[in-house]
Amino acid sequence: MTSNPPTLQSVEDEDAKGDMEEDDRTIKDCIAPPRFPLAHNKLYRDDGSIDLEVLGEHLNAEGRLSLDDAFALIKSATAVYKAEPNLLRLRDPITVCGDIHGQFFDLLRLMEAGGDPAETQYLFLGDYVDRGCFSTECVFFLCAHKITYSDSFFQIRGNHECRHLTSFFNFKDECLYKYNLELYDAVMDMFDCLPISATINGKFLCCHGGLSPDISTLDDILEIDRFQEVPREGPFCDLLWADPVDDEKADADGGDYEDEDELMDAEPTTWFAYNETRQCSYVFGIDAVTTFLKKNNLTAIIRAHEAQFDGYKMQMINEQTQIPRVITIFSAPNYCDVYKNKGACLKFDDELLNIRQFVSSPHPYYLPNFMDVFTWSLPFVAEKVTDMLYSILSYENPDAADDESGSAGGKVVIPQKSRGVLKGKVVAVTKLMRMYKVLKENQNNIIRLKQLSPNGQIPHGVLSGGAKEIEKVIANFNSAKEADKVHEAMPGMAGKAKGKGAQAKKKIFFTKQAAMDEAAKASEADGAPKGKPQRRRKMTITKEDAPPPSKPLYGAKKPKPQ
Repeated sequence: MTSNPPTLQSVEDEDAKGDMEEDDRTIKDCIAPPRFPLAHNKLYRDDGSIDLEVLGEHLNAEGRLSLDDAFALIKSATAVYKAEPNLLRLRDPITVCGDIHGQFFDLLRLMEAGGDPAETQYLFLGDYVDRGCFSTECVFFLCAHKITYSDSFFQIRGNHECRHLTSFFNFKDECLYKYNLELYDAVMDMFDCLPISATINGKFLCCHGGLSPDISTLDDILEIDRFQEVPREGPFCDLLWADPVDDEKADADGGDYEDEDELMDAEPTTWFAYNETRQCSYVFGIDAVTTFLKKNNLTAIIRAHEAQFDGYKMQMINEQTQIPRVITIFSAPNYCDVYKNKGACLKFDDELLNIRQFVSSPHPYYLPNFMDVFTWSLPFVAEKVTDMLYSILSYENPDAADDESGSAGGKVVIPQKSRGVLKGKVVAVTKLMRMYKVLKENQNNIIRLKQLSPNGQIPHGVLSGGAKEIEKVIANFNSAKEADKVHEAMPGMAGKAKGKGAQAKKKIFFTKQAAMDEAAKASEADGAPKGKPQRRRKMTITKEDAPPPSKPLYGAKKPKPQ
């Protein structure tokens, strides 16, 4: 006689009882994730509103949502995003956040450092998914906040909110691993509806990437058709992909150049030049920035898109006001578990801009790209196999040698050709043994290194350098960023635009400069009347560490009820 299978509710009740009992896990610090998705009546209150605290606690414990609730969140958030304009017009006080990249447990810390969303206005600058292993959690949590606080919680689109990059990196794989393809498609359709820029107090332009030679006024942004996959070129692409000229890199560069053309290609542009690092879009210089700001009566550009060691970077400082014209903010600390950088957010309040920094939080461990344990164990198995192969190839049978010597007058004659083949095999196997020994002894560091690569491959030449080379690559922020540089480019564009880089640079440098000069003159002609200079915006910039977390971090044991 068989009993009826337990219902979802009965199993959850049993789990609740089990949670109250003594934990019988061998590793007490490793907390078991919830066995079932969050119940609908726990996610939603009786009035239909989302219980954000319950959702946060469930996702913090590695819990998942039912497909019905997940699709409902995505659908509701999509409707809200779709109703918003291309250019959001916001006022302070507000907290501005940079890239998240699937680091959900750092997102919880970020939102605590930035202020309670129930009392604080937020603006996120894009790149919510990819690289980290908890992108779905980030998407659900942010969507739930957008639905709850639709008038004070804002998000714009980043370059990773597209099908091209999420397929190349790991967000699509995560959706297939945790949910299904239909959910991935629904999230992509939602990303197509995200706004693409914002202004704060009418003085700060916020976007993910940067300026475009095709955008001279804010009204140009309103004319963009954003309800589509991010294109590979054009103003929409530039808003999400462009970078400011790296002043520090330009100062560090030096050397002799054979002709004037080569010198021009090496010099950082002050206008627009082809973005070699991204293999698409542009880098924009000081003249492009000052002209755009002046024409649109703006103070600065606030962007994300680039990892920063301190979580932020101030560029192109105005010598008169000491206010940076370009501010980069990055909110994913210890990016890819390798960069060792801080995360940061900007808190605007009246004339005060406060930068709050925070460090990474502990999080559950996943093998790179959701690799299974069998694949992870291959280096150990391969080492043993090559060891056995080496023993077979190098084995010498003394009895057989005696028999051969007796029959051939005491000499064993091995053909020269066979001897060379055998020697080559032994050398090859020896190299394999050495490689797999390095893999085995440096497994933890190699896994961290693979976090940088969407295809899970180690950068070329690192493994042959041994343990020292592996440690060198992940030793600090700059070396990790250099190793990860190849993945900063738009996938599939490497080599295609290589030849047109210098040509595009020269073309934009000359033709755009003339156009910008004319725009600057027109802006001056339309400006304030003589004798009444415009009042400059006085601003104070401060920096501080975020207060310590008030909520328990991942892995902290809950206190037992008395």
